[in-house]
Amino acid sequence: MSKLLKYAKQSGPGWLQAAVTLGGGSLVGALYLGVIGGNGLLWLQPMAMVFGVIMLASLAYVTLSTEETPFVSTCKHISPVLAWAWLIATVIADCVFCPAQASLGLGIVQQNFGLADVNPYIITSLLAVTAFGVVYFYSSGSKGVATFENILKIMVAIVILCFFGSATVNMANGNVDFPSLIKGFIPNFTALFNPAETLQPAIAATGEAASYWSETISHSQRDIIITAFGAAVGINMTFLLPYTLKKRGWEKKDRELSRYDLVLGLAIPFMIAASFLVITSSAQFHGKSADVLNEAGQPIALEDGYYANLKGRLQFENIEFTEKTLKEKADQLPLADREIAAYITKRDAKQLATALAPLVGSTASQMIFGIGILAMALSTMIVHMLMNGFAISQAIGKPEAKKPFLIGAAIPAVTAALAPYLWSGANKTAMAIPASVIATTLLPIAYLIFVLLMNSKHTLGKEKLTGGKLITVNILMLTGLFLAGFASVWALLNKGTPGVYGLTALAVLAALGLISFAIKNKSAKAS
Repeated sequence: MSKLLKYAKQSGPGWLQAAVTLGGGSLVGALYLGVIGGNGLLWLQPMAMVFGVIMLASLAYVTLSTEETPFVSTCKHISPVLAWAWLIATVIADCVFCPAQASLGLGIVQQNFGLADVNPYIITSLLAVTAFGVVYFYSSGSKGVATFENILKIMVAIVILCFFGSATVNMANGNVDFPSLIKGFIPNFTALFNPAETLQPAIAATGEAASYWSETISHSQRDIIITAFGAAVGINMTFLLPYTLKKRGWEKKDRELSRYDLVLGLAIPFMIAASFLVITSSAQFHGKSADVLNEAGQPIALEDGYYANLKGRLQFENIEFTEKTLKEKADQLPLADREIAAYITKRDAKQLATALAPLVGSTASQMIFGIGILAMALSTMIVHMLMNGFAISQAIGKPEAKKPFLIGAAIPAVTAALAPYLWSGANKTAMAIPASVIATTLLPIAYLIFVLLMNSKHTLGKEKLTGGKLITVNILMLTGLFLAGFASVWALLNKGTPGVYGLTALAVLAALGLISFAIKNKSAKAS
């Protein structure tokens, strides 16, 4: 226990990882897990995070066992093509998804805080400047690093407390089924093929359309499960860790500390926050339609998502419709179909905030929950800027220099300020799809880099693991690599032509990495 407390006080880099993974993607993912799977999918995000931490712990081991950054080690001992692909993917992800977080923050300020009349560019610019200001602290030396990490710890704590409050209110109100809650943490891979048991009666009530709804829900669940395994740790998170470890001044003697740091700072906060979110979402929305439909079965909120769910149902029965007649035709479907469409409609933070209304009132609930989500968005923006600063300074060969770091950090700050333009409509699609394909393609490649570095005598020298330790680590890492690779392939298959390009690039880069690693290690042994 004394060691645990000691390491908890020294933790830092893990909290930075938590700040970026607890972003808008985690919010949307956990929300929909609860909506569609109830408590039955509580196991998913913790398991995904376990394998993400295994890969990051291996990366930390390599970083602290050598004098070089993993980027330099990859250039020297594996392939410069893979190293530069890893760096470029990080920059693209930061510059594209930082405005996504700014857009999330904008929505919270406008909707939850009641500032809809304020110019959106003013709001996103203030968010960008605030985030960049925090990053500037980080670049100012050891005291700045400590201040930076403490700020992020507070933000992560706010997120967790916000979600804890929502879950607690639902528990106090008797909305949480505790037996299903306990059972939900046990992995159940039948969810890849079957809807949640709690939705089966509603599916059966749709009669001949039951097969359609069963397949639709199963497909959504399958996408969520597979995507979560590839998204618990993002491509830019893998690039961030080595530089934060170096910035902290950690060395070979701190390798055990780095593992505790990832568990205490990343895994535990993420698992707690994500679990509270799923529990809350399940309690409020799973198998319920009152927040979407009125007593007459007509939509009162979230119409776009609701009618999108009914499009496929109309097509299943070969009912002709146009965009103009969609609502009319959908409103004529049996109530059972309309209710299940409402059950699986994706909710947002505004709906989630209603959990606190019985405790503090509707206005206060929106404010409290809004603060939690805003902290989530802002902390993720901060770390996107931090990651980009490291990537740009490494790209020009000056990873310790302050000026290129700040220039790199400023690039996603600018894109964040322009979020109302960049992250909407056609612009959002034009940015997000290519960036998502690149990040999805490169994540398993980054994992492959870590596996090869851990098995490279040329890189680690006498610090390379041997015997049973190496076998155990390889089994765990290869499992993580397989899951990330499978998730990436699945995601790319669903992205049309860009996905085909991504799959081709994935195969070529993997082959290039393995061949280059074999050649370099063979020459190293010969010398």
